[in-house]
Amino acid sequence: MLGTCPQASILLVDDIPANLLALEALLAPYGHRLVRAASGQEALRCALQGDFAVILLDVRLGDMSGIEVTAMLRERERTRHTPVLLMTAASSDDRELLAGYSHGAVDYLRKPLVPEVLRAKVAVFVDLYRARELTRRHEELLRLRERESLEHSHREQLHHLLLQAPIAIAINSGPDLLFEFVNPLFEKVAGRPVPLGKSMREVLPEIAAQPEIMQRLLRVLSTGEPFRADELPVRWDRSGKGKLEEGFFNLIYQPVRSQDGRVSGVLTFSIEVTEQVLARRKLEVLAAELNQLNAELETRVRERTSQLQEANRELESFSYSVSHDLRAPLRHITGFAQLLERKAGAKLDEVSRGYLQTLITAARQGGTLVDDLLSFSRMGRAELHRKQVDLGALVSEIRRELEAEAQGRSVEWRLGALPQVEADPALLRQVVRNLLSNAMKYTRPSPHAVIEVGTRPVGEELEVWVRDNGVGFEMQYVDKLFGVFQRLHTAEQFEGTGIGLANVRRIVSRHGGRTWAEGAVGQGATFHFSLPRITPLEGAPP
Repeated sequence: MLGTCPQASILLVDDIPANLLALEALLAPYGHRLVRAASGQEALRCALQGDFAVILLDVRLGDMSGIEVTAMLRERERTRHTPVLLMTAASSDDRELLAGYSHGAVDYLRKPLVPEVLRAKVAVFVDLYRARELTRRHEELLRLRERESLEHSHREQLHHLLLQAPIAIAINSGPDLLFEFVNPLFEKVAGRPVPLGKSMREVLPEIAAQPEIMQRLLRVLSTGEPFRADELPVRWDRSGKGKLEEGFFNLIYQPVRSQDGRVSGVLTFSIEVTEQVLARRKLEVLAAELNQLNAELETRVRERTSQLQEANRELESFSYSVSHDLRAPLRHITGFAQLLERKAGAKLDEVSRGYLQTLITAARQGGTLVDDLLSFSRMGRAELHRKQVDLGALVSEIRRELEAEAQGRSVEWRLGALPQVEADPALLRQVVRNLLSNAMKYTRPSPHAVIEVGTRPVGEELEVWVRDNGVGFEMQYVDKLFGVFQRLHTAEQFEGTGIGLANVRRIVSRHGGRTWAEGAVGQGATFHFSLPRITPLEGAPP
């Protein structure tokens, strides 16, 4: 009870039994609970087992000093604030008194004890203890009342929320499934008012007649295991005209338990999804028609693709045959022109020698063009042999091969950390060689050439770029860069046949990647290609 004055416990600690008896005799008339301890260790154990209004502690104990006991009591959360009165001989050193105060003692009692002084000091701490206990009990009572008030408020709020909930809710109890609660939406879906206290069979007989529903409700009531169903079909008289209509519900049956844990009822949450189910069924019918159309379209696409592939094969075969057949005549032209130059070159005038030199140069360029065209044709038929390739090592190797072209030039290479990639080593080498050679070629007019190679992961791909500060190009012509025989500069400006970048695109495309470029006139160019990403090997750059 809050008004009852709590009994105070006092711990008496002294290693001399006669002293403990004397303390008990002095304090017994006041009705306190007195606990004895004959050593420091016993005092510490007692302090852990109960709360004390005050501890009377002799300074000199057999196993440890009272000051040590006081210090240990202050280290524990339970006894950190328990008052400790140290008892010492009248002749004790003042330094001992100061040590006691510094370790948490609240006061000293000098022996022999003066009964009036002992009782007065103990009474002060007992009164403080009782006051604290009364305050604590009062606070607990206030918290209890506040909790009960909050619980009542929460119950009212919950009731209000259930009434306003956007799903149909009902609570049924007992084997007859008597309605204890329904919200307005449940009555709206049911199509009729639901009187509380009536059974499921009385209120919704058409639903109670459906065994699959009643069995599930009763199973939850008997087993205490919840039940959930999506798009459960239910037939009921929605309009009240005696005609059963089919609807579909997402349902949850949750057991309701009493305070003793016994299942006393079933809480039902139901959301009608009839419109969604009917709409999905219509979509499924439509999707079946679309699937048939897609199948027909895919068949046509496969047929056209097969035709296109056959046409490409015929075109490549034709290109190969023409290129192969052109090689011999071009070599004859070059050879006989060179023979003519050696035999009659000295007899020809300047103009005729110029004509002859033009003929030799054109024949050589034609031969180079035929060789490139043959290489391009073979590229479409060559089988890919994918392996892990160290892109950094490949770039460094090609850079060394191009050092001869850098003689007498100022060329700065900026190579980032390049990872392992999965590709055909020989074909990837052609890609990198073409791009680095182009960078070397088109930076030739720059007093200080800068060529940068880098990578970055983009989704499931690895993007690789080669950037230079060369002559660049106009972006309106970017689509021509990767076409066969497409060149943005004349042969007099920069040598080449217009096959290199076409090869780059074809090789990268066969690897499942993409190619693109960016640039501006006089501001350099950046060529990009992508490859599928792989997990880096141990020790490889990330």
